[in-house]
Amino acid sequence: MRRLEEDIERIHNVLQADKSVMSDGCKALVLRDFAEKFNEYFDLMGLPRMELQCKNGIYTVELTFQAERIKKFNVLK
Repeated sequence: MRRLEEDIERIHNVLQADKSVMSDGCKALVLRDFAEKFNEYFDLMGLPRMELQCKNGIYTVELTFQAERIKKFNVLK
């Protein structure tokens, strides 16, 4: 029974690892999309950087970027 539980956990870990892989092309596309949106509010200095981590089926996504300035914009009420 212990062997079966270990096999199930190993298969689960392999499936989770497979789901957490993002190709370089996909990551580049996502970063370009984020950069387009962030450029509405900031003058970016290059593309954002993204770190992905998956733990227990929950993804943590960290985005960082550098900006030369924050653009002025009006908030609609």
